[in-house]
Amino acid sequence: MKQLLIALLGLSLIGSVHAATLTLYSAAPATLAKALAREFSKKTGDHVNVWTSSTGKVMARLAAEANHPHADVVMVAGWSAGLDLAQQGMVFPYHPAALENKLVSPAKTTAPFLPYGLDTVSMVFNTKALPHGAKLPNSWFDLTKPIWKNRITAPNPLLSGTASSFLVAFVNQYGNKAWQFLADLKANGTVWPGTNHTALLPVLAGERSGMLECVGHTAVVAKEQGDSIAQVFPKEGTLMIPRPIMILKSAPDKKLAEEFVNFTMSPAGQKLVAQNNLYPALQGIPAKPIMAKLGTFPVIPVNWKKLAANQPAVLARFKKEILGQ
Repeated sequence: MKQLLIALLGLSLIGSVHAATLTLYSAAPATLAKALAREFSKKTGDHVNVWTSSTGKVMARLAAEANHPHADVVMVAGWSAGLDLAQQGMVFPYHPAALENKLVSPAKTTAPFLPYGLDTVSMVFNTKALPHGAKLPNSWFDLTKPIWKNRITAPNPLLSGTASSFLVAFVNQYGNKAWQFLADLKANGTVWPGTNHTALLPVLAGERSGMLECVGHTAVVAKEQGDSIAQVFPKEGTLMIPRPIMILKSAPDKKLAEEFVNFTMSPAGQKLVAQNNLYPALQGIPAKPIMAKLGTFPVIPVNWKKLAANQPAVLARFKKEILGQ
């Protein structure tokens, strides 16, 4: 018996020595980040420390910790945010051809990292809180009409990665017309109160009728919870955003980080992506039936490298002219 206890103790010590710890910063849905961490730990025996927030706050924390990085792997909501980190030299290139070849078409875009999923940026409305006589709009530009005065919210692109990507793509598509649209929205009483979640709350409560720049997965959650939410894909096009998963150059254990990325991109990981209301990046893994099928709505064409280059100037102008900061 004594020899058996000693043997078991030895095995326990061996396991504790070989178990490793990965730190994940994530702007993916918090439920997804935690599910990936949990299932990866079950599979490998390694531990994953998870910190979740918005893309803006993840980027701010990475900047604050630049001299002493803590994160090993980063998941954000906007592709341009990932390109920004790569431009700063923070990203360890990891995008194996074997994985890239299995991506769905909208996820195939050149970068030193992979997309773990995709999401839309569209409009949502509380069908029980529409102004009297109002019909659901079918154009972004409808929201500047008097009937929507003081009835619309939007996420702040300084805090939301998806809203930031939409803003830069919209400006790239429409130029001065986009800036006039934003000025008209502001004059019509539109507010930009914070993150996607913060912007959606007054719509769910019926205090506002609708929200533009709404990220798809938050709309799906609201619909699944029984809220009277209608998702609208404008005729000009919806933004489809690949969401990056990146290994930082500063990660001490690149092999462990690669294993986590590989798990996220595996069928098991991609099923978790689907369960958490995103479009999977991997071919053959279906999205939830409640989500609009890819290819059934128009999409705004995007040059992600150009958007990433233009993003700082666009955000600075938005902050000054629209937010008045």
